Amino acid sequence: MVRVQTEVVPLVLFLALAVLFAVLGVFCLVRPGRAAAFFADEDARRPFRPRDARALGVVFAVGGAAFAAVGIVRLLVVLSGG
Repeated sequence: MVRVQTEVVPLVLFLALAVLFAVLGVFCLVRPGRAAAFFADEDARRPFRPRDARALGVVFAVGGAAFAAVGIVRLLVVLSGG
């Protein structure tokens, strides 16, 4: 039998990380110019453009939201005793 205390902390950490990914994605979508400057690399063959930052933002926002939803459902199942 698994105790609730052993699963709650990792699930909360997973949920926090998922939310951070989603927030990073929203930041990339809202401010693509600043996000492109953040991810820019001097040694790259081509510069990291705002268009690239928007694409990365979509991936992070959708993926982070999906992981957050999974984490919330799993946390509710664990807390309800299931």
